[in-house]
Amino acid sequence: MAAMKRPSPPAVKLKPATHEKLQKLARSEDRPMGEIITELVDRYEDERFWKELDASVEALRADPVAWKGYQDEIRFFEGGSMDGLEDEEPYYSPEEEDAIRARHGRTESR
Repeated sequence: MAAMKRPSPPAVKLKPATHEKLQKLARSEDRPMGEIITELVDRYEDERFWKELDASVEALRADPVAWKGYQDEIRFFEGGSMDGLEDEEPYYSPEEEDAIRARHGRTESR
């Protein structure tokens, strides 16, 4: 049986200055460049998600009728699911809830 040839990783073109910076980071952190790139892409993806969410919230706030409807819906559903999970740990910690509220201009806590 012939040995299976492992596919080579995809090549990514970088500007020489970017490649040099990546090499310096990898050396200074004693980590592979691919690991750093993965972390940066993950961070970028997260940042992009929050920017899109922020833009959606701002668009909703720009329409007073839609914003009031959204606020009314939140008040209607807050704490009233009656799903039997009252004794379960909350999904977000109080600190995470505060960070989410701060990000979207809501300061009241539960």
